[in-house]
Amino acid sequence: MAACVARAGWNGLTVATPEDSPARPLRASVPPWILPPEGEPHGRVCAFCGEEAPPDSAFCPNDGRALTASLHATSGTTLTVLFTDIEDSVYLTERLGDAGWAEIADDHDTIVRDAIERFAGFEVKGTGDGFLVVFADATHAARAAIEIQRRIAARAAVRPDWPVRVRIGLHRGDVLLRPGGDILGRTVNMAQRVMDKSEGGEIWFSASVYEEVRHDFPPEDVIDRGPRRLRGMEGRQQLYELVWSATEDQPPLGSRAGRAL
Repeated sequence: MAACVARAGWNGLTVATPEDSPARPLRASVPPWILPPEGEPHGRVCAFCGEEAPPDSAFCPNDGRALTASLHATSGTTLTVLFTDIEDSVYLTERLGDAGWAEIADDHDTIVRDAIERFAGFEVKGTGDGFLVVFADATHAARAAIEIQRRIAARAAVRPDWPVRVRIGLHRGDVLLRPGGDILGRTVNMAQRVMDKSEGGEIWFSASVYEEVRHDFPPEDVIDRGPRRLRGMEGRQQLYELVWSATEDQPPLGSRAGRAL
């Protein structure tokens, strides 16, 4: 069974891919938090907008949110958490004004949401200048991060007045799902701190993500960033950077030198 974030049910769906790539089924398993509790019907009303979904749908047909995530809190669910953040967003707002910033934010949001949908992620919430997203499959999360960076870079290349660079961080572990669809816990905090270590245009991830994706990317595409201190976290955490190229058939872009510990 393949999982897919879509406007209607997940069973048997495939992810939309560019016109020059054939549609392919997802490898991710269905996250436990999108399945209804045993003995309860599938049909649900979205806690966010009140839309009633078809009986066989796990997602709101109006806003795409996981319906059972909105209504049933769970714990101990292992997911890959991805944070994005527009670098220097406050400076950009001051420089471009509210209208200019709103245009940037709208374009950025479209790019990120397209990648989330293509790679079977779930948008937990927006942060104003970024997103908190979860994936059942760590490799899908990593490929979504690459897709985001590629499209952001392509947009900036043709729009000199669109000076956007995005930081991305990933961590995998157990999360606590809260009523209303939010998540919390150490895994969420860790993913955000990993993102904090990155700079615009970079993708950093933790050792737990590395163990899941290391066979899915060439060794030269993964840079060992060593053990790092993360604000508020005990000890040092082993971090890695995933380098990416503008297109799939180009070599990865050069990365900056390692940041001081």
